[in-house]
Amino acid sequence: MSQSDYNQLLQTAIKRELNNNELDQIQDLLDRNPNEMADFDAVDQLLTELPNVRVSNNFTSLVMNEACREISLKGGADKFASLSWLRFFTSQYRPIQWMGFASLCFFMGILIYESRLSQDRLNMLESVQLVANLTEIAPELLGDFEMVNAINHSDPIDEELWAALK
Repeated sequence: MSQSDYNQLLQTAIKRELNNNELDQIQDLLDRNPNEMADFDAVDQLLTELPNVRVSNNFTSLVMNEACREISLKGGADKFASLSWLRFFTSQYRPIQWMGFASLCFFMGILIYESRLSQDRLNMLESVQLVANLTEIAPELLGDFEMVNAINHSDPIDEELWAALK
């Protein structure tokens, strides 16, 4: 068994109770390393000498009250208030507040833009559907088609005519 296996077994012992096979592996490692066994026995001896102390039910609240009392005695009562979520409303966090406000405005702008873009697309769809519903184009509408098409293929500006008009 290597040192990493031993460390892994120690981590497992913290999480849960070790089974007999794992306990045998640790005992084999300690038998092969007398220095480790001496350290293990010393720690075991110290732990057995400790008295069994019963912790009160309100241990956490007593610790928190003592911490608050220490803070208030040192004049740092305002420091304790900074431990809560209210600290983000102090001037120390003003850049964070501005960045949050800017982010909120940016995302609202994106939402408004997307909704307007969606509405424009719906309007275009309605227009295309309206034009597509025309099953027959009246001949009167096509009467000027040749004239419009000829304008499109004509020469650009005639320079002499343009100079004469000026």
